[in-house]
Amino acid sequence: MRGLAHIGVIKVLSEAGIRPAFVTGTSAGSLIGAMLAAGMDWREIASLARSVFWPKLLHGETLRRFCAEHLPARFDDLKLPFAAMATEIPHKRPLILANGELASAISASCAMRAIRRPVSREGRLLKDGGIACVLPAEACRALGAEIIVGSDVWEISSFLRSVNMSPVDPRAQHAYPSHYRSALSHTDLLIRPRIPFAGYWPGSAAIDRMISAGERATLYALDQLR
Repeated sequence: MRGLAHIGVIKVLSEAGIRPAFVTGTSAGSLIGAMLAAGMDWREIASLARSVFWPKLLHGETLRRFCAEHLPARFDDLKLPFAAMATEIPHKRPLILANGELASAISASCAMRAIRRPVSREGRLLKDGGIACVLPAEACRALGAEIIVGSDVWEISSFLRSVNMSPVDPRAQHAYPSHYRSALSHTDLLIRPRIPFAGYWPGSAAIDRMISAGERATLYALDQLR
């Protein structure tokens, strides 16, 4: 549900004439990112978001059917180079998924701990990409991106910022995982939507709030950049 804010980020970037050459995504970001890489604009993505009762997508098979219905079958069929991040278990290693079947890659990236079983893909057991790589800036760099725009909707970084603990604060070195701090060093423009609590409730009004949160954060980040 927090990933819905990415739609507002895409909207404002597009209106500013900023269009990606490469896309990467983790967890819900892998689903939104795949839609973007498939050539959908923010209106189409928002329309799809409104067409489904989002808690159903927490179920792996439902998510795979949703992907099969609305997205190309394979990575090669996308219009932009795209990678989804997953976590290989039990080693908790980040794994870049950038080829083969698209639906299984997104399902693996979204396989939340304590909610979903691991996804078996090409002989590996995979879980939510956010376990090992919450912000896939380095994967985007590996695809060839020169300038990286990151959209950070991670609940932990949001909480830490709310109590005035930034990643550069010496007190926060152990609070932010190393993979997150490393990702920030590869990010040229960081967008951090403030997720409203009311956005968690399923329904069109909540989706609009999430999109608005992404819009506000992106406008602020672009203003700061200027």
